[in-house]
Amino acid sequence: MRAPKYAYALVDLSGTIHQGTTPLPGAVQAIKTLRQDGIVQVRFLTNTSMTSRRRLLLQLRSIGFDEQCVADESEILTAATAAASSIEERKLTPLLLTEDATLEDFERVLPNANLPVPTPAPNCVVVGLAPSKLDYETMNKAFRVLNSDPDSVLMAIHRSKFFIDKDDELSLGPGPFVAALEQASSKLCEVCGKPSDLFFEAALKSLGCTDPSTCVMVGDDLLSDIAGAQSVGISAHLVRTGKYTEKDERHATISPDEISDSIVDAVEAIMGPDIAVKVDAWEEEGGGAPLSPREEKMAEEIKSLRSKLSKLDPDDEALMSEIMTPKKLVLGEGEPASTPLPATEGQEAT
Repeated sequence: MRAPKYAYALVDLSGTIHQGTTPLPGAVQAIKTLRQDGIVQVRFLTNTSMTSRRRLLLQLRSIGFDEQCVADESEILTAATAAASSIEERKLTPLLLTEDATLEDFERVLPNANLPVPTPAPNCVVVGLAPSKLDYETMNKAFRVLNSDPDSVLMAIHRSKFFIDKDDELSLGPGPFVAALEQASSKLCEVCGKPSDLFFEAALKSLGCTDPSTCVMVGDDLLSDIAGAQSVGISAHLVRTGKYTEKDERHATISPDEISDSIVDAVEAIMGPDIAVKVDAWEEEGGGAPLSPREEKMAEEIKSLRSKLSKLDPDDEALMSEIMTPKKLVLGEGEPASTPLPATEGQEAT
């Protein structure tokens, strides 16, 4: 039995648990450990704009992240779905500068998605990482949409300057293209994904988390993951994989709450020690450092279980049933209770 530091966790995908089509070492088991017993509620955040959420889930399944890691696509929050939600709420008609693989995430706001130009005329431009679409003709079409209507909106799924391409080299991200449209149209872009406050607030809402301090974000991007999470009060745990560089630890204004070498080490830090072992050590030392309120509750459960085991009567069906029934941690007053989980990319910068 373990006492996690947080009740909720947000986990980045690309560069944090996988690189391209390869899971990072130990990542699959680390996510299973994080989700053990349902004590920590988890959502996965990504800025990917080259594929839909459904296809992303299939990709994760194909590299080993099964239902114990990601129950279903509702646990994956993408910047593209955030953009679609914003468009739907504001009743906008978008011109999409995204790869065709993302179209299904926009179906509800673009019923004529298969047409070269949507009807009615677009009053919103959405830019994602779209190597096959970001050419002069398409960029000029986007400029004309923005320039023709003073109320038109420029959205970016994200505006990363670069990403790690299939050849492991850096390539231009959507950021420079967004900047060109901003300059030409004199409009400021709305960012839908990380590090947008709205994106992180939506993630907290998805978890049912009302206190950001009980949540941690684990990611490899100092700006999108770390600064973005901290801006809404979420603790931020940087991993030294993916986009991470040594200079991230010397940044003048952004300082992660914790840093680990990998998702494996980050999960171990989040989950904390085995409480039974800690209680034993604490008792052997005659006290020592006090246990936290959460650890004290778990310690009481452990002591009660040990007491019952010492008096175990195999013929006592009620006692045997109580002992054999798995229990979840009862959190302290004011702490969010856990809720049951549903049963059930080139490598884009995220």
